[in-house]
Amino acid sequence: MKLSGKITKVLPLQEGTSQQGATWRKQTIVVLEDDPQVPFPNEVAFDLFNDRIPETALTVGQHVDVHFSIRTREYNGRIYNDINVVRI
Repeated sequence: MKLSGKITKVLPLQEGTSQQGATWRKQTIVVLEDDPQVPFPNEVAFDLFNDRIPETALTVGQHVDVHFSIRTREYNGRIYNDINVVRI
């Protein structure tokens, strides 16, 4: 799937180590879609992991084309959606 729009928020980079000892990095960005066919554009939060985080900093106001995948999972009886960037 693909969404084009303007970055409205760039959250701080998060880093950690998994239980298996692997290091990970995660950054969340919020993009306001700019499709002229949509009367009320949505803001969508995307997660970028590890090598999907670009070397150059993402900035508020920057126009981006985000290719993403959606994954749904259940935890403690609740349903969660994860929107992960494939390419930006």
